[in-house]
Amino acid sequence: MSGPVISDPLLGSNPVHLEQGYGLAEVNCRLPKWRLQAAAARAYYSAAIGCHDSAWRATLEHFDLTLARPQLWAGAQGNQYSGACGRNDTGREAFYCSADQTIVMPFDSMRSIARYGEGYALAVLSHEYGHHLQQQIGVMDAFQARSQSLGYESRAGQLLSRQLELQAWCFSGMFYGTNTGRGSITKSLSRQAYDNNSHAGDRRGELRQHGTNENIANWFGWGRHPSLNSSARVSPSIYECNPWAARDSRWLE
Repeated sequence: MSGPVISDPLLGSNPVHLEQGYGLAEVNCRLPKWRLQAAAARAYYSAAIGCHDSAWRATLEHFDLTLARPQLWAGAQGNQYSGACGRNDTGREAFYCSADQTIVMPFDSMRSIARYGEGYALAVLSHEYGHHLQQQIGVMDAFQARSQSLGYESRAGQLLSRQLELQAWCFSGMFYGTNTGRGSITKSLSRQAYDNNSHAGDRRGELRQHGTNENIANWFGWGRHPSLNSSARVSPSIYECNPWAARDSRWLE
């Protein structure tokens, strides 16, 4: 690491990013039967959060951090949400509220994604959990302070947002790369997650705060298998999920 990353202790040089080869635990995740109903979706998301907690807890403990379980709000109607973040003004189907550490996945807004299958819904949950990890390790607070200084809608602010989002997708990829084929995390779910993320880029009319479809898929894939050689024997590593250390600006578009 060199340049601005070294002088950026809370983002690119956060201590969690600096140790090579450290990943997360294998878990035998057991999820309830998926049904496209509000109560069933809520139970599914809650169980999935438990799986992510089990996978990531030891990782954070390794860095002397204690993982707090995120809250979940998955009501039937998004307009019923009244948490610390007020309302969903992102235009997205789900979001993470760092103010009260809550993953917000309203059934009505998620339906457009969840109707394709549980793997698509789980991909969204896993990405939002990635934001919770950022909150836990200090990246989210640093991002918010930096963004306020730069301006959220400025060119630099939008780049910072893309870096935050791409890291969350990379963290999600780490979960799949470690646990696909174990318990309920089947290869089919992993393929659906990749397909979902391949279409999760910035939409027409949005600010450029998430990344292109290609870069989102690539960062998710890199978290899952950090090598350009698809047959290489490599394991997911949190060191690899550092968009602030990207060697090519095109990877952050």
